[in-house]
Amino acid sequence: MTKIHPTAIVEPGAVLGENVEIGPYCYVGPHVRLGAGCRLIAQCHLTGYTTFGENNLIHPFATIGGEPQDHSFDPASVSYLKIGDHNVFHENVTLHRGTKAESETVVGNHCLFMAGSHVGHNSRIGNNVILVNCAMVGGYGQIFDNAILSGLVAIHQFCRVGRFAMVSGGSVFSVDVPPFMICEGRNGHARAVNLVGLRRAGFTSETIRVIRDLHKIFFRNGLSVSNAIAEVRAKLPQIPEVLEFIEFYESASRGITPPERPDHR
Repeated sequence: MTKIHPTAIVEPGAVLGENVEIGPYCYVGPHVRLGAGCRLIAQCHLTGYTTFGENNLIHPFATIGGEPQDHSFDPASVSYLKIGDHNVFHENVTLHRGTKAESETVVGNHCLFMAGSHVGHNSRIGNNVILVNCAMVGGYGQIFDNAILSGLVAIHQFCRVGRFAMVSGGSVFSVDVPPFMICEGRNGHARAVNLVGLRRAGFTSETIRVIRDLHKIFFRNGLSVSNAIAEVRAKLPQIPEVLEFIEFYESASRGITPPERPDHR
């Protein structure tokens, strides 16, 4: 049974699934759709053409579906925010809908957005992603599955963070962050393989060994990007993770975390 607190405002036109709970002083706009089992604890602001899947939890003072922070945005245009299932949005989280007409911001499933984190317009957030307190993703950013952005991380607009990557606290990246690695600093190097994340996800010891060898070749031997890729292709088993890593580098459009030079060790 759906429960709506007397102080909440649910505009006509909003669509509520089964067993939705809307707590005190929440606002749900006329174009919002809430899937079954969603729970708004209190004082949430949901607006725009925003669709939630099932069993999302939204903490107080989250603002989801608001206008993008973009001077070119036309308030008369229709754009979207699409959110999957089983996500948690903590206090003061902000997610903005697309900036161009009919464009969209997309969030997958089982993500955790900690207090004060932000997802900009037209970004794409994968599954099982974690944004720690005050982590920020600029417009058109792409965060792949199982990535973790630690506290106070800033990802520049149009940048990507690869699958199972971890960005250390306080880091700033205006280039892409490669998959499977722990990166830190200001456009810094990949300091290590995300061993804990890979082991927890069930990667085999053999796959992890190959990824560690990839890290050594790519980030410790002082090679250029092209030479590092050539050596990885020549010396390592071409398992899916290696091919994914190479494809990620070759498809980069804004630049990418560089191999580490010997004088940076």
